[in-house]
Amino acid sequence: MNYRRLAAPLGVLALGTSLVAIVAPGLLGVDLDRIVVPVVGVLALLQALRVIQRRRHAALDEAGTPDPELPFATPVPGEDLDSVLDGFLDTRRTYYRGNRVREGLRSAAVAVLTRYGGYSEAEAGAALEAGTWTEDRVAAAFLGSGAAPGLPVRARVRNWLRRESPTRRGIRHAVDAIAGVAGFTSGPDGGTPDGIRDRDPRREDGSDAPSSGVTTVETGTEEAASGVLRAPHPTGHWRGASVVALVGIGAGVLVREPAVLLAGVVGVGYAAYARSSALPPGSVSIERSLGTDRPDTGEDVEVTVAVENGSDRYLPDLRLVDGVPGSLAVADGSPRLGTALRPGERTTFSYTVTARRGIHRFGPALLVARDLPGAVEEERLLPAETALTCVPSLRPVTEPVPLREQATQYAGRVETPSGGEGVEFHATREYRPGDPLSRIDWNRRARTGTFTTVEFREERAATIVLVVDARESAYVSPAPHAPHAVDRAIDAAGGLFAALTDAGDRVGIAAPGPGDCWLAPGSGVDHRVEARELLATHPALSPVPGERRSLVFRWGDRLRKRLPPGTQILFLTPLCEDSGVRFARRLDEYGYPVTVLSPDPTADRTTGHRLARVARGLRISSLRGTGVPVVDWPREETVDRALARYHERWSG
Repeated sequence: MNYRRLAAPLGVLALGTSLVAIVAPGLLGVDLDRIVVPVVGVLALLQALRVIQRRRHAALDEAGTPDPELPFATPVPGEDLDSVLDGFLDTRRTYYRGNRVREGLRSAAVAVLTRYGGYSEAEAGAALEAGTWTEDRVAAAFLGSGAAPGLPVRARVRNWLRRESPTRRGIRHAVDAIAGVAGFTSGPDGGTPDGIRDRDPRREDGSDAPSSGVTTVETGTEEAASGVLRAPHPTGHWRGASVVALVGIGAGVLVREPAVLLAGVVGVGYAAYARSSALPPGSVSIERSLGTDRPDTGEDVEVTVAVENGSDRYLPDLRLVDGVPGSLAVADGSPRLGTALRPGERTTFSYTVTARRGIHRFGPALLVARDLPGAVEEERLLPAETALTCVPSLRPVTEPVPLREQATQYAGRVETPSGGEGVEFHATREYRPGDPLSRIDWNRRARTGTFTTVEFREERAATIVLVVDARESAYVSPAPHAPHAVDRAIDAAGGLFAALTDAGDRVGIAAPGPGDCWLAPGSGVDHRVEARELLATHPALSPVPGERRSLVFRWGDRLRKRLPPGTQILFLTPLCEDSGVRFARRLDEYGYPVTVLSPDPTADRTTGHRLARVARGLRISSLRGTGVPVVDWPREETVDRALARYHERWSG
């Protein structure tokens, strides 16, 4: 029922009746004091009850502010256990929910047993059925058939007392047993049994979307053009204040006490106070300045924000959150301000961010303005174009880069199996007219009287392209705010580029992603400057993932058309999905020798994390089995240490 439409005619009727009673008291023939006045009092009390009921079920409508203090949170491989299991399941089959997890774990167990345990597939399947593949009886029973040994009664009672379901316990034990066969040990906490993804502490709803600290608004709307994110609206703080007036008036009328009726009048004043005006249009502006706009990596940069009230009215409640880029972390201070400003007054606040590679554009600041009682608020975006650019210097790696045998017509340092000009002895041959005198073996001439020519092992330059896997799926890290695999890969690419160009090789850079990220192989000072800028500022190598997904195979076909014959590929990828493995194999099969440098982004806190680590280990082993060298780069090591360990292991 529409009470407002009903109240209008009733109000008109009551007003008419009152006027008649005043002008001609005896015309109605009814004592209004005894009938109408009590009815008014009862109606006022009923309306008070209705307002109280509405207030109980109504929530406050207040603006929520972003949390820009922390940088973009990257996912950890294995946060979703189901997605990891998908990599082990046959996509041509349909699995029921009840056995999907068990079948995925059985496939994972077969894979590690055949890769690391020396089993054939048939032997691995038989060992799973019999439960002889592991000493963990829980894992053996969970993945085995009825022939697998069961748990003793004491173990069943102990597990029941732990209040953990048999399925969850079986998954946890099975993954730990699989990781043990693969040579991975779990963390000290043993992990959680379900692999449920960790929540970003900045997001109360637990959703997966990153909170960048910048409030967005749809473009092309009238609100976006004016900067108004949300028009003035009641917050609900004073909802129910009219109860004071209604109860006072109703009770005062019924008991015929002027003092009680006067209390109701005070409530009317509160209700009127709650409807005072909000923020004047276009009254607040900001200015943002940086201590330096081109800092070095790791340098702290002070950000100063000035807020000014450009109106002729007092603004009693202003709350501002600056638009810190999602790729930067606040190191000191706070990007928030709560203040009140008189007409023409200006105030400032500052905070410090830590610079990292890339171009970081500050977003508009979010302003939440309220009136004095806090009954009405408005949200606005205050633009202030500011950008911070950090271009790290290229520091060469100190360890040799593991290149595969390849030669071009350019002199350099890669050894070839052919003889010619060089510095290392290769062989001797019969003298030919025209051979340089410096290459004649004069000692043999003195002993035997015959002329022979010395040949040295030729060294020629390599043509190398550093391919950085910067797809959205590569933005993963061992913890939500730890350096992600793309950042680590780009840092390593800078060191590899510097070391290779210093040695005389011709080096290029490529990456899948938005835009055409391609630097043709070359050398020289200008080429190095161009590579430094590309690694730091190209959109495809952004510190945060782009919105558009890149199809690696379509991009790989374009890359092959650009590569000179025999070009070597240094592929920097976390190897957290099978497409990276297929990309490396495909290039290698097309005659471009591939070497993979893989920053490890895996963790072991949950069951899903550990299974994702096992899956990555299987991909590394699979690539090495096809002749593609893989440098595994653990998260706790520098790239130089990873290269040194690789040479120590594979030098023989």
